[in-house]
Amino acid sequence: MSSLPRLRGTAGTASLLAFVGLLYVLPVIMIVYGAFRTAAPGLPGEWSMDGFLEAFSDARTYSTLGNSLWLAVATGIGATSLAVVFAWIVSRTNAGLRRLVTPLMVVVLAMPPLFFSLSWNLLGTPKFGLINQLLGAIGLPDTLLSVGGRWGTWFVLCLKICGLGYFILIGPFLAMDRRLEEASLVAGGSRLATFVRINVPMMAPAVLGAFIINFIIGLIAFDVPLIIGKPSGFQVLATQIYAFVTNDTPPNYAAASALAMVFILAVVVLVAIKWRLLDRRQFTTLSGKGARPEPWDIGRWRWLCNSFVLAYAVLAVALPTVQIVLGSLQPLFGVQQGYSLDNYRALLADPTVAPALWNTAQLAFFGGLLAVAISLLLGIVGRHASVGLRRTLELATWLPWAAHGIILGLALVWAFLTVPFLKPLFGTVWIVLLGLVIASTPLASRTTDAALAQVGRELEESARVSGASALRTAVGIVTRLILPACLAAWVITAIQIAGNLEVPVLLSLPTNETVAVMVYQLNTRGETVQAAALFCLVLGAAALGALLLALGSGLRRLWRRRLAQPPSIVAEPLPVAAGRPAAEIAAATHVNSRSRTDLLLGDE
Repeated sequence: MSSLPRLRGTAGTASLLAFVGLLYVLPVIMIVYGAFRTAAPGLPGEWSMDGFLEAFSDARTYSTLGNSLWLAVATGIGATSLAVVFAWIVSRTNAGLRRLVTPLMVVVLAMPPLFFSLSWNLLGTPKFGLINQLLGAIGLPDTLLSVGGRWGTWFVLCLKICGLGYFILIGPFLAMDRRLEEASLVAGGSRLATFVRINVPMMAPAVLGAFIINFIIGLIAFDVPLIIGKPSGFQVLATQIYAFVTNDTPPNYAAASALAMVFILAVVVLVAIKWRLLDRRQFTTLSGKGARPEPWDIGRWRWLCNSFVLAYAVLAVALPTVQIVLGSLQPLFGVQQGYSLDNYRALLADPTVAPALWNTAQLAFFGGLLAVAISLLLGIVGRHASVGLRRTLELATWLPWAAHGIILGLALVWAFLTVPFLKPLFGTVWIVLLGLVIASTPLASRTTDAALAQVGRELEESARVSGASALRTAVGIVTRLILPACLAAWVITAIQIAGNLEVPVLLSLPTNETVAVMVYQLNTRGETVQAAALFCLVLGAAALGALLLALGSGLRRLWRRRLAQPPSIVAEPLPVAAGRPAAEIAAATHVNSRSRTDLLLGDE
């Protein structure tokens, strides 16, 4: 009988590892497999090193690799710095515009990279771009701004992806114990010194996770370098991989997969660095002793924070949105020849638009939910597992980030065609959902892992001592404490799924295509104005959803505020001289006192 729990634990661990291996490890293995094959996915071929020879004997590989590394480092620093500043403004200051930050980030993340890049490419066009036209209207040269090349790619990419880091950081920043800041201020530290020495070090897991995500996105970035950088001669590794697949006849999948292995190596190295730097440090900020965080009164410096938020709103939302909206109303994208609603009428008359919108909504909702649920499960299991198992689970959830989007799509095709029980599902909406969950789990895991790192173990230990099961502790204590971070992870993951192109374009059929696929098809057919109109419809739906979510959150807070009543703690004075026993005194003075763990568990 004593071996039964151990047997169950071993069987459970083996099942979990098999599940993780099938979802996250197998696609990456297929990338390595494809690098040594001479045939396309699903076709018979031979083993060969030709892919590596062709990829690494090309002189362009080393220049594009250098450009990719530069863009990754610069984007990681720039986008993460923006995310830290915005998270601090929202969680720790009384700046008037701080409530606009979260809706702004949702809108920016909802914009597909393709149209964000197109918008900025048009905005920075000399003479004809909207920004240059505005500069010309105030007497400045209308050729002053030209977005392109290395720095233009970096600037546009940082604007686009800093929201990912913001949603990872905002939960931990809101949950940080205010007493740590108060101790720093009492010791004579300034607000800035407190932010640098207290906030940032305590947020190290979340900040490092955001940096690694931004670094990898900068490394594998494709849309922005293709549209902004390539016309000016700035090419990266991802555009070269794309060229191997699309420009070569027949497509050189082996060389593309060989270059994709660079991404795998980069992810493994970054995760190893994270383990080395952070695994032995403690970052608990949620414990049994509660402290409600209050915003700082930053006085006259509020104008600086408000200006920072306003500048981001103009650069990342207002100008690109105006450019896209104007383009959707024009007969030719970027050319002012009159405005009309003809493009919207054409879309509403197209019978394929409504099914694509419905498919996208379903995939985003359920895919985001599944990705967060899997991430939370792996995070909680890894929290109590051995070092080896925890690192195995963590590395597995990082691996899908190692592949460029097109390569990840090809890897999923290889994987699904290889596994017998998955092959019949190929081309159905279920296989598209599974592929999107695999592609988005790394992002959801980074958010949930950062939140889990802040929950003190004593809360779980108190619950177990009080008689709660492991499941009830995980759901009633841990999950409830990090619920805001889980909801944020759900929102951001759903948005990313809705805008994902690489997975559904390779795994879906015309009967279950998404909005991203339809936008891509419209753009490739030269119908950019209708693609812009379709994007405006999606943007409007996302804005409406964000408004309803904010309204519901406000009503919930108002309802809780009305129902909230201060707890009544009655302690009857019972002097010892009254002759009452000590046990009776102790029982009477303990009336209505409950621990925080009991409150979280909902015990009466």
